[in-house]
Amino acid sequence: MADSEALKTADKFFELPSLPNGKVLLVKAAGTSSKKAKPTTQAARLGVRVKKVFISRQWVRDYNAVCGFAEDHISLTAPQVIAGPLHMYLMSRKEHPFAMLGMVHLHNDIELIKPLEFETAYDVVVSIGDTRAIPQGLEFDVLTEYMKDGEVVWRATMAILSRVKGMPKPAGKPAPLEALSAANAQYVPIKVPEDQGRKYAKVSNDYNPIHLYARTAKLFGFKQAIAHGMWTAAKSLSLIESSMDKPASRFKVSFKQPVFLPSRGTLKFVGDKAGTKFELLAERDSKLLIVGEVA
Repeated sequence: MADSEALKTADKFFELPSLPNGKVLLVKAAGTSSKKAKPTTQAARLGVRVKKVFISRQWVRDYNAVCGFAEDHISLTAPQVIAGPLHMYLMSRKEHPFAMLGMVHLHNDIELIKPLEFETAYDVVVSIGDTRAIPQGLEFDVLTEYMKDGEVVWRATMAILSRVKGMPKPAGKPAPLEALSAANAQYVPIKVPEDQGRKYAKVSNDYNPIHLYARTAKLFGFKQAIAHGMWTAAKSLSLIESSMDKPASRFKVSFKQPVFLPSRGTLKFVGDKAGTKFELLAERDSKLLIVGEVA
């Protein structure tokens, strides 16, 4: 049996009877704005578990209608969205040293170990892991696991950035990402409507105001509302999976620039026996928005 990494690493662990209310936690998150991290700050090693979580068939259908997956397909990204309130629960706690609003989702690595099923009870475990110093601030991991009969069947690691002043300057500029070769590449246009954030909020329960309206996003320094990163990731995955022989079991994605609402982009991907590499480019200026791999 595979033991939970979250259970091993948490210094402080909480048991909850059910998934908490995301809207309530968003209000609580606003109260963390007074927290001021220093370059030496480390994320608190917190963990939380909810037992007997069921994946709702109706919820999956609603989620898939927004993201583009086949009707009853439990996608790689869906479990992370279901566990979202647990992420918020830990990051809004007093022990967590970073202000929650203004955090940036940098990377995601998702692995399906065994197929997920409807009407099956899973223990969902979330923990906060390592902290790393980068030029923009402090990056920390959030680990999520779905367990059945004591065995991990699905896991994900999110890397989150908390911007911190006074970080050491990098010795030089990072090497630019090498663009995917145009040879054998497939291109799919993506249209992102103005109300995409509100549609996704209804299924994800993520009502962060930066995703809802231009006027609410401007309060946080954005010229327009921006798409949820996990919607952009899921939409890209759904389009790539439609060209694959079987559903993906591994998904890695890095978020480079926000996707504004409304906007248009082009998904470019190249597949081989090892998997598929992809990038999402803005239609207006070909700016790289997200990049990743599917296997």
